[in-house]
Amino acid sequence: MNYEELEISKKRAVELRKLISRHEYLYYVKANPEISDSEFDNLLNELKFIEGKHPELIIPESPTQRVGGAISSFDTILHRVPMMSLDNAYSVSDIKTWIDRMERIIPERVFPIVAELKIDGVSASLHFKDGAFLAAATRGDGKIGDLISGNIKTIKALPLRIESVLDMDIRGEVYIPKARLVKINQNRLEEQEEPFKNCRNLAAGTLKSLDPSVAAKRGLEILVYGVAQARDLHFNFHSEVLDFLDKQGFRINNPFMVCRNISDIDSFIEKIGGQREGFPFDIDGIVLKVDDLSVQAELGETSKAPRWAIAFKYAQQQAKTKLISVSWQVGRAQITPVASLEPVELGGTTVSRASLHNIDQIREKDIRLGDQVVVEKAGYIIPYVAKALPELRDGTEIIIHPPSECPSCKQSLSVIKEDDNASTLVRCLNADCAGVLSRRFACFVSQLGIDNIGPQLIERLIRCGLMVEITDLFRIQVNDLLQVERMGNKLAEKIVENISRARHAPFERLIAALGISNVGTVVSSEIAFHFQNFESFRAATLEQLTRINGVGEKVGASILAFFSDPNNETLLSDLGKFWVGPEVSQGKEKLEKNLMGKTFVITGEATIPRRKLEEFVKQRGGKLVSSISPKTDFYQRI
Repeated sequence: MNYEELEISKKRAVELRKLISRHEYLYYVKANPEISDSEFDNLLNELKFIEGKHPELIIPESPTQRVGGAISSFDTILHRVPMMSLDNAYSVSDIKTWIDRMERIIPERVFPIVAELKIDGVSASLHFKDGAFLAAATRGDGKIGDLISGNIKTIKALPLRIESVLDMDIRGEVYIPKARLVKINQNRLEEQEEPFKNCRNLAAGTLKSLDPSVAAKRGLEILVYGVAQARDLHFNFHSEVLDFLDKQGFRINNPFMVCRNISDIDSFIEKIGGQREGFPFDIDGIVLKVDDLSVQAELGETSKAPRWAIAFKYAQQQAKTKLISVSWQVGRAQITPVASLEPVELGGTTVSRASLHNIDQIREKDIRLGDQVVVEKAGYIIPYVAKALPELRDGTEIIIHPPSECPSCKQSLSVIKEDDNASTLVRCLNADCAGVLSRRFACFVSQLGIDNIGPQLIERLIRCGLMVEITDLFRIQVNDLLQVERMGNKLAEKIVENISRARHAPFERLIAALGISNVGTVVSSEIAFHFQNFESFRAATLEQLTRINGVGEKVGASILAFFSDPNNETLLSDLGKFWVGPEVSQGKEKLEKNLMGKTFVITGEATIPRRKLEEFVKQRGGKLVSSISPKTDFYQRI
């Protein structure tokens, strides 16, 4: 092979990639092809021939590289900008309240607001740099996601090379069209396989496949809706970002509307509500975002969601059915009622069980055994009994009472109402109750991120006597696990390896894993920043705890009650033996709390990680908030 021939092949490969990318865009994005399928195939086959003859010419973003080989597991990645969830609105009144809340912070600058379709799919982040697609990740927990680049690359409507050279994370929603679900389910039924319940489940399951050829076969799609670093990349408006993405060849979330007032928002919601069944993909609501990116930055975010965006959810789908019986489910903190129903179709799934929340809800709604009831889905996910239909009663219905004994250990139950504003709780006070222990162990394992240990295995470990206390988990060896039914040597080794890795879990995860009432992942993170190590946290006073952002009197009291409970003594004393975690260096000076009582807002980018700046403030007693208010002492734009 001579140099001239290689150069000719290289030049032709570049031309073919541009041609193929253009025709993919016209066909899959614009639905306006200029050439026939056979002509397109000829171009693709010519490029495959050149790359096959000259492998050194293959580049990652080549159209021939959309479907790669299978992998053994997913790697994880830290999102450069967290993928936060959105608060929900269920009426125009809720939207007005949201707007009023923003205008109290920034008067008369909230509008325009961009209204977009809320696709019922799976969120993903796409990393582009120097015009090339580099990687894709799931949302995960908002901070860390699974790398799913191989599956995302199979989406033919996704350009693998663009004109822009910006280093950016493009956010979008991955979905499978409704027509594809019907076709895939027809094939599965013919092969006597269980059909997928809905498009979202199919998309989520496909993204979790380790073999990209599965994703290619099923036909994933994506609509993009933003750039994570938009303001830092000198965009001024969200609508400007959408236009930019459209010009770069992406399928954007269309139609969208730039709304000038609440009337525009109401009209768009009503219009899409009447059309949404006709869209080729599932829509469960409308996303509203402040258009001005500088206003977004000033509004900031809470610990869970941005203040400048909200998700309007269309009215819940409802179904009428009969309440057959009530079972009582043992949880970590209480025993909750679960309704058994005559099976009914609701939102694309068959519902036969639904939440009754608690005994107060049963009494307030006057729900009885044998009632005809209305079932809804909370946020289109969790079915619950919304109300009874007393007008349909025939006199055979029975009033529901809480059980007198624990469904798990058969010990007497306690019905507790801590104060007039609190819910009535049905609790098992038996410290050795297998049901309560199982849920506590499951919480511990889940929060520490220990893979391969699910609820069923936990129950078997308890039955075998391998787990009596939570910290028994760290004592388990491979030979112990081999005594458990349905346990192979390879899985046992993997579980022990995962447990060993959990010894080095971040401090905030350990705190969340303890299962302290009212202490979730957000509060755990704040506590971890404040105390740095477990010994300091355990020795904390109520005064020290209530200084922490997000910890008030109620949360502080819950923490102290947990530490003083004799049933937790073994757990607390053993944790120091098994958990390694982050350690404070021996020679570290005690930091002066010279920022105590001061409130800070930090925005923008800096030459050191933002987290380091936040840690600097918190270690010295300062409080961080997301947006400016009259109580803010310092605002630092970096």
